[in-house]
Amino acid sequence: MRLLSLALRDFRGVRDRIVRFPALGTTVVVGDNEVGKSSLVEAFGLVFDLPDDSKSTRIRDIQPVGQDVGPEVTVELTLGNRELSYTKRWLKNRSTELAVVEADGRRRSWTGREAHNEAERLFRQHVDPVLWQTLMVSQGQSLVLPTPADAEPLITAVTAESGTPVDGASMPLVTAVEHEYLRYWTRGGRATGDFARSEKAVATAELTAAQALKAMEEVQQDIRRAERLTLDLQDVTGRLTDHLTSVEELRERKKATDEILLRRDSVRHRAETARARLENHTRTRVERERLLDEAERFAKIDAELAERRSDAETVARTAVESVHAAEAALAEVVELKDARRTDVQEAERQVSELMDRAELDRLLGQQAELVDVRARIAAAGTVLDRIKVDDALVVALESARAEVVEARAALAAGVPEVSVRRLGAEPVELSGTGLDGGAREVPSELGFDESAEVLVSGELVVGVPGQVEVTVRAGGEAATLRSRVDEAVRREKDLLKKAGVKDVAAARELLRKADTATAELHEARRTERTLTTGGDPGERIAVLTARLGVGADDDVEAEEGGGKQPAVEGVPGQMSLFEEFASPHDTLDFEDFEVPVSAPDDLAGAQRALEEARDALAEVERLLGDAEFAAAQARKAADEDRSEAQQARARSELAGERLAAAVEALEAARDLLDDDAVSAAEAEATGEVEAVLEELAAVQEQADAAGADQIAGELTDALAVAARLQGERDTLRDALRTTEGRLEQSGRDGLATRRDLAELELAGVRAEHDSLQRRAEAARRVHETLSRHRAEAQTKYSEPLQSRIESLGRSVYGPSFRVWLDDDLAVAERELDGARLPVEALSTGAQEQLAIITRLAISHLVSTGESSVPVIFDDALGWSDKARLRDMGALLGRAGDHGQIIILTCMPDRYEYVPKATFIKLDA
Repeated sequence: MRLLSLALRDFRGVRDRIVRFPALGTTVVVGDNEVGKSSLVEAFGLVFDLPDDSKSTRIRDIQPVGQDVGPEVTVELTLGNRELSYTKRWLKNRSTELAVVEADGRRRSWTGREAHNEAERLFRQHVDPVLWQTLMVSQGQSLVLPTPADAEPLITAVTAESGTPVDGASMPLVTAVEHEYLRYWTRGGRATGDFARSEKAVATAELTAAQALKAMEEVQQDIRRAERLTLDLQDVTGRLTDHLTSVEELRERKKATDEILLRRDSVRHRAETARARLENHTRTRVERERLLDEAERFAKIDAELAERRSDAETVARTAVESVHAAEAALAEVVELKDARRTDVQEAERQVSELMDRAELDRLLGQQAELVDVRARIAAAGTVLDRIKVDDALVVALESARAEVVEARAALAAGVPEVSVRRLGAEPVELSGTGLDGGAREVPSELGFDESAEVLVSGELVVGVPGQVEVTVRAGGEAATLRSRVDEAVRREKDLLKKAGVKDVAAARELLRKADTATAELHEARRTERTLTTGGDPGERIAVLTARLGVGADDDVEAEEGGGKQPAVEGVPGQMSLFEEFASPHDTLDFEDFEVPVSAPDDLAGAQRALEEARDALAEVERLLGDAEFAAAQARKAADEDRSEAQQARARSELAGERLAAAVEALEAARDLLDDDAVSAAEAEATGEVEAVLEELAAVQEQADAAGADQIAGELTDALAVAARLQGERDTLRDALRTTEGRLEQSGRDGLATRRDLAELELAGVRAEHDSLQRRAEAARRVHETLSRHRAEAQTKYSEPLQSRIESLGRSVYGPSFRVWLDDDLAVAERELDGARLPVEALSTGAQEQLAIITRLAISHLVSTGESSVPVIFDDALGWSDKARLRDMGALLGRAGDHGQIIILTCMPDRYEYVPKATFIKLDA
């Protein structure tokens, strides 16, 4: 199939458009987004898929919104040896027209449904749908690698090229075997259809039979369980009767020992009471001893603290007297320090005044130099402002001068040079256009024995009035040469006028002077920055003058003393270089500030006096520090002694209070019971406790002999065993009743009959399943055998496609490019520079390039057959770099030599490297 033209009318956003394609070669259809590129592919599919009376939403979608029109598509193409012209319009004024031109020139036509049916028949007869879908790449599908194993034209092509038949496994036979296999098995090898249902039926019957057999087995188990439960119930009942007899015996023994236990509890209670009374009398004795010790200890402490209190008060009084003496000495040192500080301030004032006068002298000299430097800066700036020439302008002037010389040389070489000389008395007149006399102007008339050499670029008329007239005309190129000369001269004059000079030499001289002025300006500005690093000297001079109080009388004295600063001399870059540019009105005014300067000896003496005053102040400050330290130490010692005296007084008072409280508590306790009575009461309580403990020991011996403490636990354990045996007996009795009930119900349900029926049904289902299984296994063996043979043949006939892909790919990736195909003839792996990777692991750009190469290889293999179809790429190569775009473009150009390649794109730059490509521009 070859697509020759495609016309759309009222199709989506396309009003009316026709696109014609070359039958062979690469065609690039270029258009902006939403201009209707993808609509071309969609229209070609619709025209063969849907009749003109279709109500499909696909047809409604292509109708322009808000317009009552019928979308129309006309396609011209070749199918086999026939040429078809097929037109179809939907929705509005529906129609279908088909015209076919046979190879012998006969023409046939159809309309309506017959036209649709005939077009559909011819399309399906000559176009394999799998191959068509493989080679037509819609927008956004460029990364999908084709799997063309079911494309019959490709299989036929590779089989013919490899020379390997498919061992008689024709497509009808393969289809029949596949159909029979799928009756019993899924493609994954699992049972399906009647065979799967038969397996389920067998499983169900086996389950039913197993359940019936299990029910019978459960009945036998219930019979055995009932016998075992009966025996267990008799055994537990006998053991429970014997154990209840033992329980009654333990109860009698417990009644006999309860009286002994009651007597023992009474004696224990009396013993606890006597022990509590003894503990009370013991606490009273211990408390009495504590009160005696505390009164004695507090009396001793009170005497010691009274002595300490007296000593501390004496020390505190002595410390107060030391503080008064230290503070008097400190006051004397403070007065001396104030006097010394006054001496230092006066000396500092004198030194500061002398230093300010020295600084003022230095700043006046710096100010004079700064005025001279600023005058140089102003003069250099005036020079630079008046010079309009720079390096670029001089270069342009030199270039223009060279162009003038070159143009005149070309003019002299390309136009005639006429030499005219007057020999006789008759006047000779010269006139014309386009005349050039070189350094001299062309005269209008020659004098006697005068000559003129003229370059004629236009027309020269030489005449002797009344006798002869000669006209000389230049050739065709003279006007061009003349215009070049005029243009070069005009440009040179414009540049000279801009520079304000008469020639190039004058411009160079001005440029030299500008460079000198620039250097002088830079030097003066550096000097100015150096002089003003610490700020403007004038401001500092004003501050110092105000601080020193210098006035008019001081200025007169300074002038008489010869204190005026000399003029600045010998400064680099004098103004003599710019005298020709200097203005007689450029004057500067400067007012000198003069102050009397003290002799160096006065400043040195003032500084020595300042140092001596500072040394005296430092000595006094040292004495002051010692006095302050002594006073502080005295205050600290006095505070500590005062605090110690206060603490001694407080401790003494507290000790007296605690002694009084201890004596009072001891007297109160003796009023209640004296010391001898306390000891006697404790001895009496001790005797009582010993007597009660002897009685308790005797009762405990009697209880131990009778086993009174153990009989209660033995009775409790025996009762627990009896309860356990009773529960076990009741459980066995309930289990026996339940088992007997199930046996009675099983007899009524007829379980034996159900088991026999289930076994008969299972036998029938198994027989039917065995028959289906034999057929299914036979279909599986035939399918596996045929698949194995097809795989072997496919391995052989896949070699031409693999070789073609590798041949095309090596033109893009180099000689190390290799691919491996799977069973569906799809590219599974790629090797490049020794690295073998699955297709899924490749980059997006590499996957897209590999998909394009594979489709071009398929197209190349089927291009010679009648079932060939165009290769259509809608918006491809979007992930390729510049180098790969160049290689892929060359590949697409070569692919067009063997078939029809159609590319739809909004980025034509991607395909600028496609040789011999036909570009079709779609306008909105």
